[in-house]
Formats: sequence, C-alpha cells, structure tokens
Amino acid sequence: MEKLEPYFPLNKSVKSGEIQSLVITIVIYVVIAAVLGVLLGFLSGIPVLGIIFSIISTLVWIYEVVGIVLAVLTFIK
Repeated sequence: MEKLEPYFPLNKSVKSGEIQSLVITIVIYVVIAAVLGVLLGFLSGIPVLGIIFSIISTLVWIYEVVGIVLAVLTFIK
C-alpha cells in the first residue's frame, strides 16, 4: 500500500480510528468526481472528441473509487 500513497495524496490525512478524517476525505473525493463528471459529461458530447472524454471520465471514476477504498483501508488499519 505504500507504493500507492504518492498517487493518492488525500489519503495521507486519514488517520486510523478517526471517523472525521475519513468522512472529509470521502466527501472531497465525491465532490471532485461530481465536478469532473459534469465537466467531462459536457465535453463528451463533442462528436469527434466524445470517445476520448468518455474514456477520461471512466478513468477518473476508477481513480476516485480506488481512492475511497484506500481511504477506508487506511482508516481500518
């Protein structure tokens, strides 16, 4: 898990046993995902670039889900 920490800087603020740090981190991930999802959703409507933006949107979603899972694992640890 130490190898993944540089890619998920928000998870450094999660402390084991502190629910407040976990909730704040999850809320930040959800807000970032929502904002980027809306932005990339509008951009995916462009005919030529739509496929590229759809792929980017999916990759951002995967990043957010992995970040939330790692935050929960850090909290449990």
